Amino acid sequence: MNVAIVIGVSEYTDIQNNLPGCKKDAEIIHNILIKTGKYDSILYINEKLSSAKVKEKPTNFISENKGNEINELIFYFTGHGEFQNNEFYYILSDFNDAKRKQTSLQNDEVDSLIKTLNPDLVVKIIDACQSGKAYIKEADIVVKYFNKTLDKFNNCYFLNSSLKDQSSLQTDIISDFTLSFIKSIKEHDSSEIRYKDIIDYISDEFENNPIQTPFFVSQADYTEKFCVLNLGLKEYLVSLDFTNKNDIIQKSESLTIIEKIRKQAAEYYSKEQAIELINEIKKEVSSFTCSEDLKDIYNLEIIFSENYDEIIDANAIGKWLDENPHDFFAKSIFSRVRKDRHTNPFGILASSIFTQNDVEYESIRAGFDLEIEVPYKTIIFDLDSNFPNIDSNTCRIIYLLSKRQIRFFYFITNFETKNWDERTINKRIEWFYSEHLINDTTGIIDGVKKIYNLLETKSRKEIDEKFNKQEMPKQ
Repeated sequence: MNVAIVIGVSEYTDIQNNLPGCKKDAEIIHNILIKTGKYDSILYINEKLSSAKVKEKPTNFISENKGNEINELIFYFTGHGEFQNNEFYYILSDFNDAKRKQTSLQNDEVDSLIKTLNPDLVVKIIDACQSGKAYIKEADIVVKYFNKTLDKFNNCYFLNSSLKDQSSLQTDIISDFTLSFIKSIKEHDSSEIRYKDIIDYISDEFENNPIQTPFFVSQADYTEKFCVLNLGLKEYLVSLDFTNKNDIIQKSESLTIIEKIRKQAAEYYSKEQAIELINEIKKEVSSFTCSEDLKDIYNLEIIFSENYDEIIDANAIGKWLDENPHDFFAKSIFSRVRKDRHTNPFGILASSIFTQNDVEYESIRAGFDLEIEVPYKTIIFDLDSNFPNIDSNTCRIIYLLSKRQIRFFYFITNFETKNWDERTINKRIEWFYSEHLINDTTGIIDGVKKIYNLLETKSRKEIDEKFNKQEMPKQ
């Protein structure tokens, strides 16, 4: 898996100057990461929240991804930054000098959280805009500090927006450093871009800038790629339509209200377009085949189900719908159960207790359902083993639709053999998700392909662990 954390802090309670450009920084970086189709899960925070709520989200995000094999983790922050007492602090909206550790996110804390996932590659991009006083001081100390953190990771790139007592500049629209990062991708004339290519572009652009000097810390071999420049990503970057930091402002100011409405409306789908997309997904997914190295071991069966009968723990999706603001056409559903005949071992009680004919009933969350008619509701990939000593594995995918987005929830697990004629699905599962703009058909298909590839990765890993482990030497 590849995962990402994007945090933008633009509004502050006690710090005098807000950073309006950080809002757009985080929004564009988040959209770029989605468009790459590379990231299986992205945590996105770009609103004014208390420090406690902000800190809770990365902690939960890391916990949710524990146990997964993480190829790459990218951490992006834009907002105020402070270097104090040999520690770097990501300043949050309710920052208070007297409660520095409580109202900021410490870099050491971020590193520790990341380290629990043991990713193969860690990328940290820090656009630490100043608050008006010299938050980031003494270049040598800061550079030495970030060099020291290299010891925590095997392979990493750190991209930092400024050093010494410099400010990381921004307009009311976007930050200079983040803009340079975006332009490095947009202007790249190859189909793939490495992190080294991005670093070189930013270095050249700021070469003669006496006000701001980005610095970079690397522990890698420069072959690591940020992304493939697919059609969806290229189209998005072209839509930004800027060649320097003022163009994006001029374009925004030149649009009338009706033009802005029409531009945003192009991202929305009608019901007919959405159904056409769902059918297109089925057509493309039906053509998936088992990889060459696995085809003699497994038979791939692809099923499109009209219901959720094959879905385990549908209550998790219902709970998500109840607890998160969203505009998806879906809702949790409930069942009425006699209280005296019901136990609730999974904590799924979700509403009131009521009495009818002297019998007490309670309403229990019993999953979820879409509020629209669709051709199918579940995509199932079964890798059925041809050998009795190899487990069969499965991936189950459901989707939620809004006028503007599609979100896939999925889990991957194995089948457990009961006897020669019977097998059951392993119910110890964990849900994951990926989300796409609904008008990005290519990105959506690539996203489903990536989920299927995770199923094959699990199968390969199990075979490798079973047959390719080196034998322990005899005592």
